[in-house]
Amino acid sequence: MKVDYYRASRPYWLVNLASQIKSPTLVRIDINIPVVDGRIMEDNMRMIAYAHVLELLSEYAGLVVTAHQGRPGNKDFISLKQHWIVLRKLLPSSIDIEFIPAEKVFSDETRERVKELREKEILLLDNIRMFKEEFKFVPEGSRFIRFFKGVIKSCVNDAMPVWHRAHTSLMAMPYIAPTWIGVRSVYELRALSEVLSEPGENCGIVMGGAKLAKTRYLVSILSRMEGFTGGLPGQLIARVKGYDLGPRNNKFLEEKMPPESFEAARLLVRKFNIYHPIDFVVLENGENKELSIDEVCKTNGIIMDVGMGTVELYAERLQEKTFRIRAGPLGVYERGYNHGILLTKRIAGSGLIFLGGDTTAEIVKYGLDRIIMSTGGMLCVSGGAFLHGLACEPYPSVDLILKQKKVRV
Repeated sequence: MKVDYYRASRPYWLVNLASQIKSPTLVRIDINIPVVDGRIMEDNMRMIAYAHVLELLSEYAGLVVTAHQGRPGNKDFISLKQHWIVLRKLLPSSIDIEFIPAEKVFSDETRERVKELREKEILLLDNIRMFKEEFKFVPEGSRFIRFFKGVIKSCVNDAMPVWHRAHTSLMAMPYIAPTWIGVRSVYELRALSEVLSEPGENCGIVMGGAKLAKTRYLVSILSRMEGFTGGLPGQLIARVKGYDLGPRNNKFLEEKMPPESFEAARLLVRKFNIYHPIDFVVLENGENKELSIDEVCKTNGIIMDVGMGTVELYAERLQEKTFRIRAGPLGVYERGYNHGILLTKRIAGSGLIFLGGDTTAEIVKYGLDRIIMSTGGMLCVSGGAFLHGLACEPYPSVDLILKQKKVRV
């Protein structure tokens, strides 16, 4: 049975913080953001959004905050100390935020500090993925539960971007104390619910970024709405349709996309009419060239963005849709390639929904965030988790919240 999480979770929304949370409150957020050469990209929508969340909650309770950055083995798997510095800048000076490094997270010293927390005091714990227990939730004997149970008075799960994962920092909350769904997550659940309630022919999704979403997600999503592609997914769809993108781009695509992504793309192309770019911006010998998809094979340049013909085609088709979803950048926006921004301007207004950290980072960089929010659009920090919900897949940590009276021991 598929769950309408927006409606089912209503009894667990944070609607009266003064009576719902008490010091100390355990809060799970998601400030996992791009890292370049060991440094986080500070001007990021996720950081800004969650700074606002923490500012609000800290008015009513002292907070213990858990979050993650990257995955073990990846270059973006770093401590949260940089995040703490950025949050310190974003939060008002009246709020005290302290960083607890990994080696001290589960110490007696930290437990005593947690007990003493009062309003406008925040403890940011180090990258929770530095602890193996995070990846496999076993309530019996859990150090996470044992450490916080009896000390924490209330919990807030406000990390919708990782709701598709059954990780300990999310799943353990109902075992520790009464658990609420955070204000940011409710905001994004509403966007998801509105899309799912709309007839599929009135919806369209633009999929960009560096990877193709899970096949089962896309089969479910594309069964009910039109799909448009950019970034590497756009090149991949074009490639499996038989287009030659030139030796350098073909090789790059094969290096970045595993064989199963090619198989998934072939399956999707057989089942659905997925739009791919009809032209590209190609960088060759330091010069940008805008080439049709049939001309790209004649150059040895690298594809950097979709072309203006693609922008015009996508805009024309998407303007007919009640809901227009963007998931992932269409080009290398970090280096000034902005055709994704031009597309956004043409499809702005009520019903425009942005997903994920990189997509929102793109529009923050170009100053479109406030315009979108002021004209009826929505900026969602959840990316893969939103697609997970769009495919009507379950959110395991929310399922536990819905039955938390049974799980708390």
